[in-house]
Amino acid sequence: MTDILPPKPFSRQMYKDTDDLVGARWWQESLRRSAPDKISRRNALLGLALVLGPAAGGGLLAWLLSESDDVDITMDALELQRRQGWNVGHAGAALRFPNPTAMDIDGSSGWRDALTTLVSDFAPAQASLAPFYVPTLLQAPADPGSASLRAALTPVLPAPENRDVLRGAAIRSLFEGAEAAQDIAVILDIDGPTSVGVAAGMAPGFEPVFVLDNWPHPLGVVPSHVTLGAILYYRPLFIRLRAERSGHAPPVFVLDRNRLERYTDENDQFDNRYVARLPTATNFQALGIRRLLYVTPDKSDLHELDDLNADFVALRDASIDVKVMPLSDLMRPEEQRANRSAPYYYGGHSHTHLLFWSTYGWHSVAPRQPALVQRAPTTLPQVSRGAEYRPAPRPTIFSSRTLGGGAGVGKQKPSGFGRVSVRASKSTGTITAVRTGRSGSFGRARGWGSS
Repeated sequence: MTDILPPKPFSRQMYKDTDDLVGARWWQESLRRSAPDKISRRNALLGLALVLGPAAGGGLLAWLLSESDDVDITMDALELQRRQGWNVGHAGAALRFPNPTAMDIDGSSGWRDALTTLVSDFAPAQASLAPFYVPTLLQAPADPGSASLRAALTPVLPAPENRDVLRGAAIRSLFEGAEAAQDIAVILDIDGPTSVGVAAGMAPGFEPVFVLDNWPHPLGVVPSHVTLGAILYYRPLFIRLRAERSGHAPPVFVLDRNRLERYTDENDQFDNRYVARLPTATNFQALGIRRLLYVTPDKSDLHELDDLNADFVALRDASIDVKVMPLSDLMRPEEQRANRSAPYYYGGHSHTHLLFWSTYGWHSVAPRQPALVQRAPTTLPQVSRGAEYRPAPRPTIFSSRTLGGGAGVGKQKPSGFGRVSVRASKSTGTITAVRTGRSGSFGRARGWGSS
């Protein structure tokens, strides 16, 4: 097995015009006349064997007939999709969306015309954050070979009771008026659609920076098409809020926790997993960030995912204070659980909300509502212990794979991670077959343009 595609067909290394090479020159010219387009090395040698006849070319002919021109290799899944199309190997398979809708949050179908402009629509307004924007997923619909993806995409309705946006608003409210807001960054590491919805709730006061580094696939391990559906639904809101934000808004990095989804090498899975590419500790310091809040789904997830472990340890070593807060720490008051528009609070009540500051040790209170803290209970039995989190190194499949220096730095993928088996021509490098599961059988690769 090799990770390198076969070289391109032979090219001339020297020129010699002598009588003993007249036959060879005649053979080459005849090949050019009969096939002005690219000729494979295998076919060229076969032609030479036939010209030389049985005596001289018999051995070469026998070798060619017994030797396959194809070689089995693995290659990066995203590179394969960019070369062969987003649904490579499974052009007839459909995408499945939970809770699809024909309209976006404004009740408009204008999202159909925006499928090729998503990269610019969601670019950070602040130039200082632009290097850390990873819009790979947003590039997929605009690709020339993605007509069928554009036809298949649809917005996805938000979570029940709009809870994602409301929890995002609760996070934003924690930092309104607080002096620490200018040196805070938030990382949303929850499943893609939820992460997009929470970011929409934070967007009036935070600058969203999307870090989504794969393409969808009908059999994708990571269901990133559903994240695209959430993006299409909230798109008008994000665009309006970007225009309304003023000054230096702190960043919120939008990740999809499904990027490391379990993969079992099955024939019905396409390995489109990827690793998060966040700013380095040096980058964060240059942005003026001294505190980082890492948001996870619930109390059972109080540690960073494996691909972020080395990053977070480096942040700790650079004196950047990293703390965890699960979304489950944001709750409605008991008496307002039935009210679908009721706000969410840290600890479940407006009286406990500002205890976030003393619990996390970042500030005593946000300066605008000290009276609430005076009436708050002294303990918060319902919340997690995320405030006690401290990054610590641990063995992962990403250990010792951090790349050094530069903006938006990521990790090298471990062996077999985010890779797909293909069969390629040794003579031309053309991909002839794709195998979704690396242990299954090959299917013919479709030609480019039949999206």
